[in-house]
Amino acid sequence: MATVDIEPTSLALTPGQAEVLTLTIRNDGDDVEAYHLTVVDEAAEHVVIEPDTLLVHPGQTGTATATITLEHTGRWSVGDLIVRFHIVPAEHPDEFLVVESIATIQSFSDVAAVLSQPALEGRRGGDAEIAIANAGNAHSYAEVSVSAGELAVSIDQSRVALPANTTESVELTVRARSMLWRGEPVQHPFVVTVTPEGGQSISLDGTFTQLPIFAGWVLKAAIAVGAVAAAALLVWIAAVVLGGVRGTPVAVTDSATPSEPPLPEPDVQMVVATTADDNVKAGDPVAFMLEPEVDDAPDDSLLAMEVEWPDGLLLTDDECEAWVAPETDRELEGRPRSGDECLIELSSARNEAELTFATPPTGFAGAVTAGATRLVTLDEEEATTLETGPEADFGAPATAEIALEPYLFWMEVVDAEPSEGEPDARVIIHHTMRGDGSDQATTMAFQVSPPAFVDGILETQGCNSFEDSTCSVFFSDDANDPGNTTWEVGLWFDPDDARGIGPLRVTGTSLTDVASNEVGQLIRGAEGLVVSERMFDVDVRLDSDEDPGQGESVTATIDVTATAPASEIEEYRDGTFTLGLDLDWPAGLVPDGSPAGCATFAGRVCTLPGPEPGKAATVTMSFVVDDPFEGGEVRASGATLTYDPTTAADRRDRREQPAVSLPPHWIGTDAEDFPL
Repeated sequence: MATVDIEPTSLALTPGQAEVLTLTIRNDGDDVEAYHLTVVDEAAEHVVIEPDTLLVHPGQTGTATATITLEHTGRWSVGDLIVRFHIVPAEHPDEFLVVESIATIQSFSDVAAVLSQPALEGRRGGDAEIAIANAGNAHSYAEVSVSAGELAVSIDQSRVALPANTTESVELTVRARSMLWRGEPVQHPFVVTVTPEGGQSISLDGTFTQLPIFAGWVLKAAIAVGAVAAAALLVWIAAVVLGGVRGTPVAVTDSATPSEPPLPEPDVQMVVATTADDNVKAGDPVAFMLEPEVDDAPDDSLLAMEVEWPDGLLLTDDECEAWVAPETDRELEGRPRSGDECLIELSSARNEAELTFATPPTGFAGAVTAGATRLVTLDEEEATTLETGPEADFGAPATAEIALEPYLFWMEVVDAEPSEGEPDARVIIHHTMRGDGSDQATTMAFQVSPPAFVDGILETQGCNSFEDSTCSVFFSDDANDPGNTTWEVGLWFDPDDARGIGPLRVTGTSLTDVASNEVGQLIRGAEGLVVSERMFDVDVRLDSDEDPGQGESVTATIDVTATAPASEIEEYRDGTFTLGLDLDWPAGLVPDGSPAGCATFAGRVCTLPGPEPGKAATVTMSFVVDDPFEGGEVRASGATLTYDPTTAADRRDRREQPAVSLPPHWIGTDAEDFPL
């Protein structure tokens, strides 16, 4: 018989760092016994026991140490690792004992960086790649900056998200500020600095060797050619003189160099026109046609037109051959923005481009301006400006203005925050009241099409009647209340346990004294996204269901999982979510460090990148039980939610799109009780 104690029974373990457990074996039998100690399961190859055999006399104890060292890699996820020991007595092997300790693997990040091409060369610039690897098991970030002296530099992202055990890349472009026409190559040093979150900065040295346009031998050859030409000229002059003296005719050969072709001198007249007519209302798409008239331009050139539009317009489609960012002279891969250049081919049969914009439903007045700026060629996404003659005239910018009035009735869909007794979604109906007594009392009706994740509409509030998914609302004129008058309709969904996000559509169907085919000209429908309260589902788990004692360690694990949008939803597909969880715990639990898995943690709010559908984001938090401890709840609930629509194409364009704030109730809530 034997008794085994293990200290500690639980410990925090960081990969790459050694931790020690102590095993004490007491021989409760009457004979001397040799006990053989081994480790089984996943931890076996990472534990060294010294000694692995203990000879213990009756009534006495023997001690062994077990050193645990996990390799410093990201393969070890944050969580619990059970270290299980088998103690087998040599004389009575059937009376073996099993004891275990729980090692909680801590989060860590291990960031390294390398410059793929530290030595660049070219006549004007070069490209390289900065590879940044996170060999840790926790998500991290790194800031990237470049010090380049006389070089102009750009990087496609200055803040890089580094998921655990992954490698991300940053594209770097260096460019000399002026051409080097002749002479020897010139070296320009630059330094890339990568600063991991909470870590030491990493410096990467690079050089760009700028090559001259004309090498040294070209200049020497030109001098030699010039000397030969000068000698030939002297011979020719002598021949002419002697020929004139002797009266002998001299044959002269025209060896003059052919003149360079003249530079193009285009003449551009820009016209901008809108296709919107009197039937177009606010909220409808509008199109603007860019119509340049160009004379005397090379057929293989492209005309660049700088286009500007106000914030109220959103570009949704265009017929440009390409878009160029003037600050980089590179073809855009992502979404163009106001001030970028639209390119059209001058050799095509249709030298024009149509731009289509979405407009706000509240009413809009503004203008689109376009002006021809230059002729370019486009080669491997690089735009090169063509030199033009002194008489080139790109003309003055042209402008087209529009003013759009709202519909008589226009609607919007609002995703309501779920709470007891409140609707799941709201439809806001805007009635543009003229207030001059000419409005007539009227009843308008609209049909409701719910998202696929609900069975139907269970209840409404604000409808005078609701039948066959159609809501009817009575309006009357009010000369004392001119302007936009609103009416709200609340919708309760038929209970459904499905999680999801989907479109809720409302469509005008009838209006008093208006023919059915004219209703669409007076009522503007709407579509909005509604989300179940568990778009990002939260699950809180505790590692103890017993009454923890003072000084003991306990751990809470929070998993966040995401629901994929419905197939017809284009929003939220290419960008990234960042969500904030409000963490709360009872008095008497003292946090043992910051939560693992958070990008930041401040004021009890843990921020972390939103997980991809089908994958879980995990946050773990360790506590030490203090005295007094009266039990209570560990809770995680949605606090903040933002969506960054910046895509990989935007990052290649070295641009960022503005983040969008979303309702925090898209994140679920969960809690778990610690016992008294």
